[in-house]
Amino acid sequence: MILYHFSNSPFARRVRLVLAHKGLSAELRDPRTHPERLPEVQALSPMHTVPVLVDGERTIPDSTAIVHYLERKHPEPAVFPQGQGGALAFELAALADSAIGVLADLGLRYYALHGDPSFPKVREDMVGRAQRSLSRIASLVLARGNGVPLCGESWGWADIVVYTTVTWLEGLPVRAVTLPLPRQIVSLGWTLPPELSEWADQHRARPDVIAVG
Repeated sequence: MILYHFSNSPFARRVRLVLAHKGLSAELRDPRTHPERLPEVQALSPMHTVPVLVDGERTIPDSTAIVHYLERKHPEPAVFPQGQGGALAFELAALADSAIGVLADLGLRYYALHGDPSFPKVREDMVGRAQRSLSRIASLVLARGNGVPLCGESWGWADIVVYTTVTWLEGLPVRAVTLPLPRQIVSLGWTLPPELSEWADQHRARPDVIAVG
Protein backbone atom coordinates (compact mmCIF):
# COMPACT_ATOMS: atom_id res chain seq x y z
CA MET A 1 0.00 0.00 0.00
CA ILE A 2 0.99 3.61 -0.60
CA LEU A 3 -0.22 6.47 1.60
CA TYR A 4 0.07 10.04 0.34
CA HIS A 5 0.11 12.25 3.42
CA PHE A 6 1.35 15.44 5.05
CA SER A 7 3.23 14.77 8.27
CA ASN A 8 1.30 17.47 10.19
CA SER A 9 -2.15 16.65 8.82
CA PRO A 10 -4.48 15.40 11.57
CA PHE A 11 -6.45 13.46 8.98
CA ALA A 12 -3.36 11.71 7.63
CA ARG A 13 -2.19 10.94 11.17
CA ARG A 14 -5.54 9.29 11.84
CA VAL A 15 -4.90 6.87 9.00
CA ARG A 16 -1.33 6.22 10.09
CA LEU A 17 -2.49 5.41 13.63
CA VAL A 18 -5.14 3.04 12.28
CA LEU A 19 -2.49 1.32 10.15
CA ALA A 20 -0.29 1.00 13.24
CA HIS A 21 -3.22 -0.26 15.32
CA LYS A 22 -3.87 -3.00 12.78
CA GLY A 23 -0.21 -3.87 12.31
CA LEU A 24 -0.25 -2.77 8.66
CA SER A 25 2.46 -0.95 6.74
CA ALA A 26 2.34 1.45 3.83
CA GLU A 27 4.90 3.37 1.82
CA LEU A 28 4.62 7.01 2.89
CA ARG A 29 4.78 9.71 0.22
CA ASP A 30 4.74 13.33 1.38
CA PRO A 31 4.14 15.82 -1.47
CA ARG A 32 5.37 18.69 0.72
CA THR A 33 8.82 17.23 1.28
CA HIS A 34 8.87 15.75 -2.22
CA PRO A 35 7.05 18.25 -4.49
CA GLU A 36 7.46 15.95 -7.48
CA ARG A 37 4.77 13.80 -5.82
CA LEU A 38 2.19 16.60 -5.93
CA PRO A 39 0.95 15.90 -9.48
CA GLU A 40 0.58 12.23 -8.52
CA VAL A 41 -1.70 12.89 -5.56
CA GLN A 42 -3.69 15.54 -7.43
CA ALA A 43 -4.34 13.03 -10.21
CA LEU A 44 -5.51 10.47 -7.64
CA SER A 45 -7.77 12.70 -5.55
CA PRO A 46 -10.56 14.82 -7.07
CA MET A 47 -10.42 16.97 -3.90
CA HIS A 48 -6.65 17.58 -4.25
CA THR A 49 -6.25 16.76 -0.56
CA VAL A 50 -4.48 14.17 1.55
CA PRO A 51 -4.55 11.49 2.74
CA VAL A 52 -4.94 9.21 -0.25
CA LEU A 53 -4.43 5.46 0.03
CA VAL A 54 -3.46 3.32 -2.95
CA ASP A 55 -3.90 -0.41 -2.44
CA GLY A 56 -3.23 -2.25 -5.68
CA GLU A 57 -5.87 -1.13 -8.16
CA ARG A 58 -7.90 0.60 -5.43
CA THR A 59 -7.50 4.32 -4.71
CA ILE A 60 -9.28 5.87 -1.73
CA PRO A 61 -9.21 9.59 -0.89
CA ASP A 62 -10.47 10.96 2.46
CA SER A 63 -9.36 9.68 5.85
CA THR A 64 -12.75 8.36 6.96
CA ALA A 65 -13.27 6.45 3.70
CA ILE A 66 -9.76 5.00 4.02
CA VAL A 67 -10.36 3.82 7.59
CA HIS A 68 -13.67 2.20 6.66
CA TYR A 69 -11.89 0.44 3.79
CA LEU A 70 -9.13 -0.82 6.08
CA GLU A 71 -11.66 -1.93 8.70
CA ARG A 72 -13.48 -4.05 6.17
CA LYS A 73 -10.37 -5.53 4.57
CA HIS A 74 -8.57 -6.06 7.88
CA PRO A 75 -11.31 -6.30 10.53
CA GLU A 76 -9.06 -7.31 13.41
CA PRO A 77 -8.24 -5.58 15.63
CA ALA A 78 -11.32 -3.43 15.14
CA VAL A 79 -11.19 0.35 15.44
CA PHE A 80 -14.96 0.94 15.41
CA PRO A 81 -16.77 -0.28 18.55
CA GLN A 82 -20.15 -1.94 18.32
CA GLY A 83 -23.46 -0.61 19.65
CA GLN A 84 -23.81 2.79 21.29
CA GLY A 85 -20.04 3.06 21.65
CA GLY A 86 -19.83 3.20 17.89
CA ALA A 87 -22.42 5.97 17.78
CA LEU A 88 -20.41 8.02 20.27
CA ALA A 89 -17.25 7.49 18.23
CA PHE A 90 -18.96 8.95 15.18
CA GLU A 91 -20.26 11.90 17.22
CA LEU A 92 -16.75 12.70 18.46
CA ALA A 93 -15.40 12.43 14.91
CA ALA A 94 -18.09 14.80 13.60
CA LEU A 95 -17.27 17.35 16.29
CA ALA A 96 -13.54 17.10 15.59
CA ASP A 97 -14.09 17.41 11.84
CA SER A 98 -16.20 20.51 12.42
CA ALA A 99 -13.54 22.21 14.54
CA ILE A 100 -10.66 21.36 12.21
CA GLY A 101 -12.63 22.26 9.09
CA VAL A 102 -13.65 25.69 10.38
CA LEU A 103 -10.14 26.62 11.51
CA ALA A 104 -8.50 25.32 8.34
CA ASP A 105 -10.99 27.07 6.08
CA LEU A 106 -10.79 30.44 7.86
CA GLY A 107 -7.06 30.31 8.50
CA LEU A 108 -5.92 28.90 5.18
CA ARG A 109 -8.38 28.65 2.30
CA TYR A 110 -10.29 31.89 2.91
CA TYR A 111 -7.72 33.90 4.82
CA ALA A 112 -7.08 36.07 1.76
CA LEU A 113 -10.51 37.58 2.47
CA HIS A 114 -9.60 38.67 6.02
CA GLY A 115 -9.43 42.32 4.93
CA ASP A 116 -13.09 42.30 3.85
CA PRO A 117 -15.36 44.29 6.20
CA SER A 118 -17.63 41.28 6.69
CA PHE A 119 -14.79 38.92 7.66
CA PRO A 120 -14.71 39.73 11.43
CA LYS A 121 -18.38 38.75 11.84
CA VAL A 122 -17.92 35.60 9.79
CA ARG A 123 -14.83 34.75 11.86
CA GLU A 124 -16.69 35.33 15.12
CA ASP A 125 -19.56 33.07 14.06
CA MET A 126 -17.39 30.29 12.64
CA VAL A 127 -14.75 30.27 15.38
CA GLY A 128 -17.62 30.14 17.87
CA ARG A 129 -18.81 26.98 16.15
CA ALA A 130 -15.33 25.44 16.36
CA GLN A 131 -15.00 26.45 20.02
CA ARG A 132 -18.35 24.89 20.90
CA SER A 133 -17.32 21.69 19.13
CA LEU A 134 -14.10 21.54 21.15
CA SER A 135 -15.98 22.23 24.38
CA ARG A 136 -18.43 19.42 23.58
CA ILE A 137 -15.54 17.02 22.94
CA ALA A 138 -14.01 18.04 26.28
CA SER A 139 -17.27 17.40 28.12
CA LEU A 140 -17.64 13.95 26.57
CA VAL A 141 -14.03 13.10 27.40
CA LEU A 142 -14.48 14.21 31.01
CA ALA A 143 -17.69 12.23 31.32
CA ARG A 144 -15.85 9.09 30.22
CA GLY A 145 -13.04 9.58 32.74
CA ASN A 146 -9.30 9.02 32.58
CA GLY A 147 -7.56 5.73 32.04
CA VAL A 148 -10.26 4.13 29.87
CA PRO A 149 -10.93 4.19 26.11
CA LEU A 150 -13.40 6.82 24.99
CA CYS A 151 -15.68 4.24 23.36
CA GLY A 152 -15.84 0.51 23.79
CA GLU A 153 -13.29 -1.61 25.58
CA SER A 154 -10.07 -0.70 23.75
CA TRP A 155 -8.25 2.16 21.99
CA GLY A 156 -10.09 2.86 18.77
CA TRP A 157 -11.47 5.39 16.34
CA ALA A 158 -12.73 7.87 18.94
CA ASP A 159 -9.39 7.94 20.75
CA ILE A 160 -7.46 8.28 17.49
CA VAL A 161 -9.64 11.14 16.24
CA VAL A 162 -9.54 13.08 19.49
CA TYR A 163 -5.82 12.51 20.01
CA THR A 164 -4.83 13.67 16.52
CA THR A 165 -7.11 16.71 16.78
CA VAL A 166 -5.63 17.73 20.12
CA THR A 167 -2.01 17.30 19.04
CA TRP A 168 -2.63 19.22 15.79
CA LEU A 169 -4.08 22.12 17.73
CA GLU A 170 -1.28 21.96 20.31
CA GLY A 171 1.33 22.11 17.55
CA LEU A 172 -0.06 25.16 15.77
CA PRO A 173 1.35 27.83 18.16
CA VAL A 174 4.76 26.17 18.02
CA ARG A 175 4.78 26.07 14.22
CA ALA A 176 3.36 29.61 14.08
CA VAL A 177 6.63 31.00 15.41
CA THR A 178 8.33 30.32 12.06
CA LEU A 179 5.55 29.48 9.58
CA PRO A 180 2.91 31.89 8.24
CA LEU A 181 0.07 29.41 7.63
CA PRO A 182 -0.11 28.11 11.21
CA ARG A 183 0.21 31.73 12.35
CA GLN A 184 -2.93 32.58 10.41
CA ILE A 185 -4.89 29.79 12.10
CA VAL A 186 -3.64 30.80 15.54
CA SER A 187 -4.64 34.43 14.87
CA LEU A 188 -8.31 33.45 14.61
CA GLY A 189 -8.66 33.53 18.40
CA TRP A 190 -9.64 30.00 19.48
CA THR A 191 -8.48 28.14 22.57
CA LEU A 192 -7.87 24.45 23.24
CA PRO A 193 -9.66 23.27 26.40
CA PRO A 194 -6.90 22.24 28.83
CA GLU A 195 -8.84 19.10 29.73
CA LEU A 196 -8.13 17.76 26.24
CA SER A 197 -4.37 18.20 26.59
CA GLU A 198 -4.55 16.50 29.97
CA TRP A 199 -6.46 13.60 28.42
CA ALA A 200 -3.92 13.36 25.59
CA ASP A 201 -1.05 13.20 28.08
CA GLN A 202 -2.01 9.66 29.08
CA HIS A 203 -1.63 8.45 25.49
CA ARG A 204 1.56 10.17 24.33
CA ALA A 205 3.74 7.21 25.34
CA ARG A 206 1.75 4.61 23.40
CA PRO A 207 4.09 2.67 21.07
CA ASP A 208 1.91 3.32 18.02
CA VAL A 209 1.71 7.04 18.80
CA ILE A 210 5.48 7.24 19.22
CA ALA A 211 6.01 5.28 15.99
CA VAL A 212 3.81 7.65 14.00
CA GLY A 213 5.52 10.68 15.56
